[in-house]
Amino acid sequence: MRLSANNLQIDIINALIKLDCSSEDLIKGSEYSLYKFEAGFNNISSIIDHFQTFKKFYFLNKDKDTEILALGSWRDFNSLYHYEDIERLIESHEFLKICGAQRFKAEADSLEWHGLEDCSYFVPKVLIESTPQGVDINVILPNSFFADEQNKKQALHELAITLDPNPKHTLSDYNHITKNVSETSKNQWNKIVKAAVSKINRSQISKIVLSRKLKVSFKNPISSYGQFKTLKENNSHNSYNILFQFSPHQCFYSVTPETLFKLDGRKIFIDSLAGTTKRGANKQEDDALEQTLLTNTKELEEHRHVSSYIEDTLASLASDIEITKKEQILKLKYIQHIHTKYEAILNENAKRSDLITHLHPTPAVAGLPKPLAMDLISELETNSRGLYAAPIGYFSKDRTEFAVGLRCALVDKTDLHIYAGCGIVKDSSAEKEWNETTNKMKNFTEVIKAKSWTNFQ
Repeated sequence: MRLSANNLQIDIINALIKLDCSSEDLIKGSEYSLYKFEAGFNNISSIIDHFQTFKKFYFLNKDKDTEILALGSWRDFNSLYHYEDIERLIESHEFLKICGAQRFKAEADSLEWHGLEDCSYFVPKVLIESTPQGVDINVILPNSFFADEQNKKQALHELAITLDPNPKHTLSDYNHITKNVSETSKNQWNKIVKAAVSKINRSQISKIVLSRKLKVSFKNPISSYGQFKTLKENNSHNSYNILFQFSPHQCFYSVTPETLFKLDGRKIFIDSLAGTTKRGANKQEDDALEQTLLTNTKELEEHRHVSSYIEDTLASLASDIEITKKEQILKLKYIQHIHTKYEAILNENAKRSDLITHLHPTPAVAGLPKPLAMDLISELETNSRGLYAAPIGYFSKDRTEFAVGLRCALVDKTDLHIYAGCGIVKDSSAEKEWNETTNKMKNFTEVIKAKSWTNFQ
């Protein structure tokens, strides 16, 4: 039975009403079971906004070999102490993908990130997944579903709510800006970059990544999906496309180019991505900028800090470490980066979550040495990072993948918070770093302009 996007709720609930635990099509685990449907559609991203449920997680990886949409939650993991519970669940359930993200660091709550715990991982109720054969709709059921009629009715009720159609998804995403401002002024930026360079020159720290935030306020609530759809169309090459709605009014999305790690079986794939310049107006200028980047002492130093850190980290967690791409250029829509790629084999005694705890945050988003850089970020930055530059992805038994939440923004009702950062080393210039963060924000600011919001400056 192939299900259409418009009738998912009715068709799934009607099929599950008749389901019992003896069904041959049921895949059983110790706590959850899976019932699979075949989708009558191929474009998963087009149905993100079809559902009212606030817990949504869309993930299309950079290699375009993983695309999932997770809807609703049977169980939430809001503390980093829950890593062991996550590992245990995925080891006993081959079909589970536990999705979500965690904050960049522990920090005081802020208005735009209110309600977000240290992490937000969840067991989805419905997982829509691209496969080589098409699209599967995987309904995850707690095993209590089969205990008695009352439990079954309760689970069906919760699934119906998760799949409830969204009456707003056809509305226009046109809006009007009332205010846009960098929450770190240029004068403030100059001061904090100067303070960071001073500490580097006194050999207290070798590198720090500083970020700033642009806040754009609109007259009406923002159409998160409308913006994400345009972002995805503009940033399909060499980028992840990720959307995570973690509350009724808060939605985070990212078109990051950076893989924190991809784990396929025991094989690890990792990016070292640091050192940045803008794209050229034509091929000749673009090639010249590329060559300048590859010979720029400051940018190469920044990149090699990250690569050395990754190599040292892998040495403690993995074997057969191999550099498969060394200091080449990764081109994105508005900027280009120096890029090195690593492969390795994860040690048998190492867990998936060890890769997060050891790798995050890399010097590409924090600095070196890590503890001093994290303290200095807390001291100098004027905004909360939340999920900016944070691990975001999914755990599963056979494959686990996390990106670094860059080229990102947070929607909070009528406010759009756009984040960007840059690496500060001894030769850094505040003016150049301000311009670099402005270029990194173009993924979002250009979308705003393209939507005819002509009062954006």
